[in-house]
Amino acid sequence: MLAEGYLGDLAVLSDDYLTVPAEDISRIESVLTITGGKIVHAAAEYEGLTAPLPPIEPAWSPVAHYGAYQQAASSGAAQARAVAEAARESLEQHRWQVARGGPDSPAPRDRDDACRAGMAERDRQ
Repeated sequence: MLAEGYLGDLAVLSDDYLTVPAEDISRIESVLTITGGKIVHAAAEYEGLTAPLPPIEPAWSPVAHYGAYQQAASSGAAQARAVAEAARESLEQHRWQVARGGPDSPAPRDRDDACRAGMAERDRQ
């Protein structure tokens, strides 16, 4: 029931669910979603009506650097580039530490290979 003084939840859809051909129902999207009296999603002609997202907390969270659900989904290629960049950064960080007299441990790749070798040895026994 919608009444004055109450908060209403509603969604405005991209097509009319009752008149669209059955094979097109799965393509219907929400262009405006209101929950608890607040606009939580806006697209198409309603884009820009949502309130800005709060800052990511804590600031050091990987979500702040790599993104998460609030960002548009990236393509598989973009995700692969992000993973490759993170791996490269990890190796660069290790080299930086070793060059400055930091931990004298195997590179991350070597550690991973040593772990796998140990598991393979265990499995053979």
